[in-house]
Amino acid sequence: MYRIGILGSENSHATAFSKIFNGLDPKCETKYPDMRVVGCFGHYPEENQKLLDNCSLDFIADKPEDMLGKVDAVMVTARNGRFHPEFARPFIEAGIPAFIDKPFANCGDEAVKLAKLAKSKGVPLVGGSSTKLVYDVLQLAYARRNAFDAVGAGSVAAPVSMDNPYGGFYFYSSHLAEISMTIFGYNPKSVAAYRAGDNITAIARYDSFDVTNHFVEGNYTYSAAIYGKGKTVARDIDISMCYQHECAIFVDMLRTGRMSHSYEHLVWPVIYLNAIKKAYEEGVEVALEFPEI
Repeated sequence: MYRIGILGSENSHATAFSKIFNGLDPKCETKYPDMRVVGCFGHYPEENQKLLDNCSLDFIADKPEDMLGKVDAVMVTARNGRFHPEFARPFIEAGIPAFIDKPFANCGDEAVKLAKLAKSKGVPLVGGSSTKLVYDVLQLAYARRNAFDAVGAGSVAAPVSMDNPYGGFYFYSSHLAEISMTIFGYNPKSVAAYRAGDNITAIARYDSFDVTNHFVEGNYTYSAAIYGKGKTVARDIDISMCYQHECAIFVDMLRTGRMSHSYEHLVWPVIYLNAIKKAYEEGVEVALEFPEI
């Protein structure tokens, strides 16, 4: 039995994962008898208590480190990515595998440090945005690789929340960034970005094409398109199964030790988002450099 600890109980993701692993989600067809969420920690005592009461947990920790010795894996689900490295670090130091929710971190330097620590310890990680795992995104990525002689341009649209207590731009923007990088590649060369009210438009420049990213306040739909000579492939993106996909890759990692995505592909979207924020705040095109982990 894998004992799982939740770090960040205020997020709806924490409840969703706990119900799936503790057999309380009637809509989840996949059961995990060897997985159980046993405890939680978070900055919001009332949310900790709700998770304990509603999801059949055993304990609430006073601080993350109190879970050491009581869990075999953790899921870092705090809404503000600022806290993700802080919450995850003691467990990675102890060799405990982790799921780190979106965004992996708010700061690229912190994300790199955390991933390098995990790699040095041989600790597998999964996480980031669930949207990169859904069927429509994978189909678009397949089409980009196989259905086009050459891509001429692309676009992705997804929600953003600019005014919130959970990191502002970073709270929701990872979804769009990871969809875009999954479809078009993790190697854009630069990005320019512009803010109009609470909406952000970014233009990611690749070697031979550009991709527009439309971060749209208040429109909770997702879509993407690939444009080529004589061909367009476009899809609305259904994210309704995202929690189940996240649980599946987490379980596979725990059982096999295999990561679904490289350390780089967990970290690079954070660097991309940092560059977008700098671009729209300073009105400059920002060159992108993605470090190896």
